Amino acid sequence: MTTVWMESTRRSLSEAVDLLSDAVQKCPDDLWCASMWRVEAHEIVGPVNDGGGGVITDPTEKDIRIQRWAQPWSVAWHALEVLDYDLNGELRTWTPPPPFAGNPHWKTFASLRVGWSKAEIASYIDECRRRVQSTFDAMTDVKAATLLPAAHRYAGQPYAWLVTSLIGHTTAHAMQIRQFITTTARSKLSH
Repeated sequence: MTTVWMESTRRSLSEAVDLLSDAVQKCPDDLWCASMWRVEAHEIVGPVNDGGGGVITDPTEKDIRIQRWAQPWSVAWHALEVLDYDLNGELRTWTPPPPFAGNPHWKTFASLRVGWSKAEIASYIDECRRRVQSTFDAMTDVKAATLLPAAHRYAGQPYAWLVTSLIGHTTAHAMQIRQFITTTARSKLSH
């Protein structure tokens, strides 16, 4: 049975996905792979891999790869992967859709030869829209109250707490991209 709270949460989460979709669609091609802010090397956990099994040691190349963390394609990918994974909540087996399967963002964002295209990210957005709808189609008070399993980073918290937090997380990343686009466009106009 759908409650007003479940329907309100579904709508808000769907709106957050729409904001992300709009930001991705409106991002000019010349900004898609531009850093929105400076990322320092100490902010990255672990080595920066080259995608071929090696570790990047050249400081300039390493810095170029680290800056991908703050590029619109990477931020959108992160937001979608968190949304997708957390809708699952480790309550069943999860894998993102191709081509993202086997490429966890936090491990591989720097090692990809090129960033994901807008079309690939848009496809993942569409998949996440479907997953939001199917999650809420199957939501019950019992499922919402289910405690997250030990394998999840928020183990022991109710599933509903996790799902409701996705509204803010997805919206925040959508707004980062939108602000970057707007600020850069204004900057170009003033010069």
